[in-house]
Amino acid sequence: MRIEHEVDTRSVGFGVWLLRLTRGRAARLRRGQALILTTRGRRTGRERTVPLQFFPDGDDLIVVAANSGLAAPPGWYFNLTATPHARVEVSGRTCQVQARELSAREADAFWPRVLGIAPDYARYARRLGRRPALIRLTPEKTS
Repeated sequence: MRIEHEVDTRSVGFGVWLLRLTRGRAARLRRGQALILTTRGRRTGRERTVPLQFFPDGDDLIVVAANSGLAAPPGWYFNLTATPHARVEVSGRTCQVQARELSAREADAFWPRVLGIAPDYARYARRLGRRPALIRLTPEKTS
């Protein structure tokens, strides 16, 4: 588990570069879709950028705060909790989003869709003894 987390953490820069280079097509090779999430660090105030798998829900994007199955959620989760406004890049397009954690009821209803596309998340839930938090990223309306 720690090794998997370490590999994920150390490959963030490469993942962001690859997604930008291929406009997200690299993620589709594994039947998934990926975005680049940029949050504001809750303690430092600096921008933090990570690649994440996402699951579309209408115009919204759902991401899983799994952190490779470690007990603590990933840093981006805490950043979004502190400041729910963020930026995402999907398929070469950038937009501002508003983040909100799904309620337990909403997450229970959406979880089978996550597992249908990415069954590896079941392993993380087993490690945690619970389902990881699901975060809805809603594009902000521009005027």
